[in-house]
Amino acid sequence: MHAANNTYSTLLQAGRDINLHQQEPLPTEPVPPAEIDAVRRAWVAENGEGKEIATAPEVLAMLGLDGRVVVIAGPPGTGKTAAGLRALSELRPVLPGNSGPRLRLRLEHVLPDWESVEKDKFLLPAEHGRGYLLDVSGESARWEKPDVTARKFLGHAENLRKRGSYLVVVAGERGWPENDPVLGRAVVRAVHAPPGDRIARRHIEQLYPWVARWGWLQESVRGVGRRGEESDSEDRRAPLDDLLRADMYPGDAAALARELSRISESGGTVKDARDLVLRWRERVSTVFRETQDSADDRALLLAAIMLEGLNPAEVLAGARLLLRDQKTRGIRDILTGRDLVTRLEAVQAKSDGQRVSFSHLPGYPAAVLRHFWRQLSDIQPSLIQWVKQLTAPKGLGAGRIPQIADLLAQLAVDESDLRPLDVAQSWATASDAGQDGASRLLARVARDPALGPEARTKLRSWAGQESRANATVAAVVCQGPFSKEYPRQALTCLRWVLGRGEHDSAVSVAEEVLRAMGSDLRLLPRVWDTVNKWLTEYKQPDDRNHLAARRAVLSLLRPSAERPAAILLLANALEHPDTADELVQGWSAALSVPTLEVRCEEVLTAWAEAVADGLLDADAVVEVLNRVIREHWMTGPLSTFIAGRAGTGYTSQSVVDLRERLILRWNDPRPTPPGGQTQTPLGPATAPEDDSALRTATEDAT
Repeated sequence: MHAANNTYSTLLQAGRDINLHQQEPLPTEPVPPAEIDAVRRAWVAENGEGKEIATAPEVLAMLGLDGRVVVIAGPPGTGKTAAGLRALSELRPVLPGNSGPRLRLRLEHVLPDWESVEKDKFLLPAEHGRGYLLDVSGESARWEKPDVTARKFLGHAENLRKRGSYLVVVAGERGWPENDPVLGRAVVRAVHAPPGDRIARRHIEQLYPWVARWGWLQESVRGVGRRGEESDSEDRRAPLDDLLRADMYPGDAAALARELSRISESGGTVKDARDLVLRWRERVSTVFRETQDSADDRALLLAAIMLEGLNPAEVLAGARLLLRDQKTRGIRDILTGRDLVTRLEAVQAKSDGQRVSFSHLPGYPAAVLRHFWRQLSDIQPSLIQWVKQLTAPKGLGAGRIPQIADLLAQLAVDESDLRPLDVAQSWATASDAGQDGASRLLARVARDPALGPEARTKLRSWAGQESRANATVAAVVCQGPFSKEYPRQALTCLRWVLGRGEHDSAVSVAEEVLRAMGSDLRLLPRVWDTVNKWLTEYKQPDDRNHLAARRAVLSLLRPSAERPAAILLLANALEHPDTADELVQGWSAALSVPTLEVRCEEVLTAWAEAVADGLLDADAVVEVLNRVIREHWMTGPLSTFIAGRAGTGYTSQSVVDLRERLILRWNDPRPTPPGGQTQTPLGPATAPEDDSALRTATEDAT
């Protein structure tokens, strides 16, 4: 009880402090320090002809002239995001009301959490001293009303000005109404990008100097091993200078420098580095040529990639599963065959006998998967089915689901293809690890600037389908980072799932996920506001959203120390009469749905137990339920809870105690606000007439 009281005390204070009735802005996340470091220390300001690239300076100049919202428009590969970050990082504003020194802005990415940027109502963030970057380049060309969207963004300038903050919007080549005399005034067009080879060199020189020491980027190099000894002559003839291309996208060039640093740190050679620059194309092609007549070795390669970290025998078993090869080999074939480690090394894997690894070749596994997916496209359905088998609860790859999810997410993004996501349907209905993997896979693809809008649309489509697997996937993905990055869209997905006619496992998952979202102090205001809007908006019983809204309320009202949404809401109601009114409204709405009677009874009992355990404030519970009873005294769940169910041999003491509290409150002519408040109480100002049935209900039930 002492631990429970401590828990309640902490949650009580947290719940009281939440502002549940303030509109939440679009979510943001800090720009990683590595990104900021890159644009500050490794900036390339000139194009291939040595002329200054004007994008970042023009953005900085417009921001410096109090242009609080600036748009960078242009085709892919012109360094728009980097230019925006560079300008924001260079800005040194004086914050409003601050006469001190000029300060650096805190840089944050704004996440586009909307279903339709034109139709949805959303609030852009405006914290003090922020530099915001919003990337809409993947969807701007599809805007139906670009002028409406542009005004939404530009209209945020005054809010930003009051708080000393700025917003840079990154748009695509088309979409922003540049020709409009007003809306086009804030646009900087990105035309030229820095040469990719110079970006890679500058990043290595400034951010990864240990790579430069190996001389890989010099025009001629004497191969050097990790201990200083000379390497083979082939390495000496294989510098990287001729492979770095000026037409590399800036983001690809920066990623290349980062991966070269990993090659260097893992003891790689110039040959490994050269293959990395070529995105492993030459080495992958060589491996595929050498295994052209051996399905066994190609299957072993795929198994080694998916089961990296397992021992060679397990990798071999995975390969045989792909080939559906269950027959036992003869002793003659076994004795004359190549040993397993040799076969693994032939496909570039390393093995110490205990585990198989590609850590020495960062990016190689993804390149192999791309080659299979693109060049041997007929394998795609079989590959997905095999991954499902590998990652089944007792499968060889069950412990590798997070890593496999990352590989499939990278494949989907690289190929702009959502089909690798199909494995998530199997994962979502399998196990906790599978659900985490499905969430990880879909969340990663959903946030990709190019493929993300399509992936998020697909999720919403799955949520509304009859297929239980698809609905479960849509609910599961909302339990991970997706719910924090795109809470509005997560709630939309959950609403579609909660509206299913039958209360199946997909609905159960959605209820649990919604409760988890509501238990996050940062998400609870948005969750509670959204659910209350559903109650108001969806009033027709034949609308699936009507059922969804009421299921959502019951889900949030089910108390638990692990999922304390209900505890936080009741605590908030002690200080805020509006929250108390909404709790009464929510209970009343749920009690009006006959198919939810059993669920209502369960939650009422859970409230009684939570009061007994010290997790819910007894006065707040009594006042809320007292008001609900006045509206729904004859409703099945409430009458059963108060009067008891005929034929029930045992009623828990917690239920009996709460009944007695409710009866005393019902017959008490004095209003008793919870928490000793003297403002607007949770209970009514006047007492009801005496009700003998209610007065004797506990005696009859027990």
